[in-house]
Amino acid sequence: MSPILIAGAGIGGLTAAIALARRGIPVVIAEKRTRFAEAGAGIQVSPNAGRVLEALDLGIALRRAAVRPESLAISRWRSETPLLSMPYAPPAPGATPSRALKRADLHQILLDAARTLPNIRWLIGRGLLACAETEAGITATLVAENGQTETVEAMGLIGADGLWSQARQLTGDTREPRFTGWEAWRTLIPSAEVPSELRQPTVSLRLGSARHAVHYPVAGGKEINLVLIRAAREARPGWSREGNASDIAGIANGAPISLRHLVEAAPAWQVWSLYDREPAAMAKGRIALLGDAAHPVLPFLAQGAALAIEDAAVLAHELASALQADGTASVPAAFAAYAAARQGRATRVQQASRDNARSYHLGRPWSYARDIVLRRLGPEGLRQRYAWVYDWPLPG
Repeated sequence: MSPILIAGAGIGGLTAAIALARRGIPVVIAEKRTRFAEAGAGIQVSPNAGRVLEALDLGIALRRAAVRPESLAISRWRSETPLLSMPYAPPAPGATPSRALKRADLHQILLDAARTLPNIRWLIGRGLLACAETEAGITATLVAENGQTETVEAMGLIGADGLWSQARQLTGDTREPRFTGWEAWRTLIPSAEVPSELRQPTVSLRLGSARHAVHYPVAGGKEINLVLIRAAREARPGWSREGNASDIAGIANGAPISLRHLVEAAPAWQVWSLYDREPAAMAKGRIALLGDAAHPVLPFLAQGAALAIEDAAVLAHELASALQADGTASVPAAFAAYAAARQGRATRVQQASRDNARSYHLGRPWSYARDIVLRRLGPEGLRQRYAWVYDWPLPG
């Protein structure tokens, strides 16, 4: 059997590779980076994504690396008293909990799992350049940093190559990402550097006019992930760049002492300009897209990586079923079935995140109305509002 080519070895691409390889489907992973240093700080792995990873036998590794948050606390920017505090319900026996990890730890778990599978082949330092369909599959052209090219024959291409996806371009979707007017400042703070109350297993969300903050422990409680979102007049070059602490010092003005402690303790910052993009068709012939290549999600629902992990599970399920029934000729139909299964949910999650972006950053008097709604909603109401996100079932 010819392989499936996956462009991109991020969280979504690696999850897809593992899911396919464990179903007996050979995989070639092409990654343009020459070293794996996953960008970002922390990541929330909600139950919908966690169920996929557990089904791939990664549950033990996740438990070792993760913190299980006990509650979500939502507060105004200037107040220590939460508007709403929602305990995470203890999972029923066998159920999947919410987890918080360092993004690099989750990426390493996936890398380690993928490297143990003999039917995964790696092409490191090669980016996708072109792809042409043939009678039996595709011929992809890859390019190295020095300009040298090579071709790979495969039965299909999965584009998991992020926001600026070349695979998406090759489907004919040339719409560019647009800058949202927001930028994210991320850091990891040693827990020993902050007061004990800030080390509690709580996801803390603080809402303010044109800014918000979220923080929670990761790395087994050894570090605190802190993300500050603020309005920005223009996008800055680079997907991720070092941030100057003096540029962010004023953002904590008016915030309670707990948030100021975290900002002052931050050893370094990484900054992302936030972009949005309408969802792609997700499949065209023998090319399928997943994760940010298909539907980038703003970080206001903590579902970007989760949606990529879901995509990987559905794509592997559809492809394995089709190959077993009809062989490699069925790849376009399998990709089309995957797109049909994912399009509606991806669009809905994208929109829910955009809605949160507006709600989180309201100024007066509209913020008062939002706060009243949150109080009336209460913990159970909030839990039910997003049950459709977290209760997503595994395919098959």
